[in-house]
Amino acid sequence: MKIDKLNISVLILSVLSFIGISIMYFYLPDTIPIHWNINGEVDNYGGKATIFLLGALPAAMWLLMMFLPKIDPRRENYKLHAKAYEIIILSIILIFIALGWITVYAALGHSIKINLYIPLLIGILFIIIGNYMPTIKHNYFFGIRNPWTLANEVVWKKTHKAGGYAFIIMGIFFGLDAFIKSKALTIASIIVIGILIIAVNVYSFLLFQKIKR
Repeated sequence: MKIDKLNISVLILSVLSFIGISIMYFYLPDTIPIHWNINGEVDNYGGKATIFLLGALPAAMWLLMMFLPKIDPRRENYKLHAKAYEIIILSIILIFIALGWITVYAALGHSIKINLYIPLLIGILFIIIGNYMPTIKHNYFFGIRNPWTLANEVVWKKTHKAGGYAFIIMGIFFGLDAFIKSKALTIASIIVIGILIIAVNVYSFLLFQKIKR
């Protein structure tokens, strides 16, 4: 994967975030929130050293992003979907950075609407992924990888086109769940997301069987 200005900027941002979070470590209480329930209430705590792990995740993701294409047998295809790869990975890294700082903010005793921000961030991420998914070329690390998409490029292409729509729909449901607080909607969203994930994989299987005939 080519290391361009965008990639360098993401790395610098990740490192600066880690430095900032490391400094905040000295101001945190001995235990910090590490998980929230569906109602946005903290239901699990960890030692404050956990913040180093959260702070390091963005840089770790960047390193993984740069490494995986180098060992992919279809590494040449990354040049064909470089924009999708960079934007999706950038979006994931930005969310990890946001999660680190949200945790710091909450650990310092501030009230935060976690059940607003997390579904909203995930919804935006899914819509971004859905938008670029049809442009992802055949590879072994990035995209919808199951036995049937990996075995056939036509199945890969059609599955990723369908998957793009599925991710956008899932993103919309996450967004709705962020603003409309309803247990019924939350349950419906979980069911719809589960059905879409299964449907996309079943679709790829049926396509593969059709092509084999």
